[in-house]
Amino acid sequence: MYLEDNDKLDGHIVLIDPYIHKQANLTRSIFLEKVKHVKYLRTQVNNTYISFYITSLDEYNNLIKFYKLVNEGIFDFDYHNVFAIAVQPKLYNWFKTTSLEVIQKQIACWMASSYFFRPKLRDIQKTQVYKPLFEEEMRIINKYYSEFQLPDFKILQELFEESDDETLFDGIDKCNEKYIEVCNSFYGSNPPDFLRSPFDYEVLPDWGVNSIHNFEFIQSYMNENDWKRIINGNSEDNLHRAESIDELWIKWKHTFSTFDIRKNFVYSFYLVNIQSKNQDVTKLLREKISNTVKREVWQRDQGQCVECGSKEKLEYDHIIPHSKGGSNTVRNLQLLCEFCNRTKYNKI
Repeated sequence: MYLEDNDKLDGHIVLIDPYIHKQANLTRSIFLEKVKHVKYLRTQVNNTYISFYITSLDEYNNLIKFYKLVNEGIFDFDYHNVFAIAVQPKLYNWFKTTSLEVIQKQIACWMASSYFFRPKLRDIQKTQVYKPLFEEEMRIINKYYSEFQLPDFKILQELFEESDDETLFDGIDKCNEKYIEVCNSFYGSNPPDFLRSPFDYEVLPDWGVNSIHNFEFIQSYMNENDWKRIINGNSEDNLHRAESIDELWIKWKHTFSTFDIRKNFVYSFYLVNIQSKNQDVTKLLREKISNTVKREVWQRDQGQCVECGSKEKLEYDHIIPHSKGGSNTVRNLQLLCEFCNRTKYNKI
């Protein structure tokens, strides 16, 4: 999928694969040397990798893989050499702050409740859902819903349509309350926002939840031809790929090259530049970078441009631009030569 502008990355968290060089049996520095001339990269929206309506062993395993990706930086994709992904903060924080066991229970509890409260769709779950998960659903229903009287929604709907009898909504509220009660009993907390109703899930773009029970995230990858040309060949690569997010590639190379120092595979937020129209312009004036910070950045980047390796006409560059709220911290500064700094756009 072609991503026409960088706005699609606003607010995302970017994770990079700091060990992709090992796939080629190369050191980090040699791998970086081979890819430093790449100007474009392949990007696409992945909307099939991870699902919360689990129908197969592969989908179950992908749930586990995504958890390891967020928490351990383990990139385990079967079909592409994926080296970076950008995810919505709410999705990232869900996997970062919730144990895998609880995530699995949240999904199982929602699916069990959905099965119980929507009798017309039960046959679909019986034929589609991953068998061990469906068996867990039945255990949840038998334990928590065996004595709950399910309202006759067909009759309640008819009464509402004929005489505006709002008993229908009382029945729905009663079911919702029972669902929340079961959630707290089964795994000890309320469900995530997109699973807060047992009747249906909510499509929430700020979670990356789409209309087919899946989470969407942006992935950057190399296909097999890219991989062969970059890794096995010696050409200064300029593949002119059709899909590109230039800045994500720049950020990936910076984070990849400094990973040994930073020890963090999470790049950062892609911030949105929101400024009050009445903001005092003096607040945007640059503060002087301290000599201590300059010294640490110089030592970390080994006195050379992090993009091309040049040691001539070096400048201290803000990774997150100062105009967009970037600070004068070691983490937000890098060394760029005059040419690389001039070709970098003042955006995130």
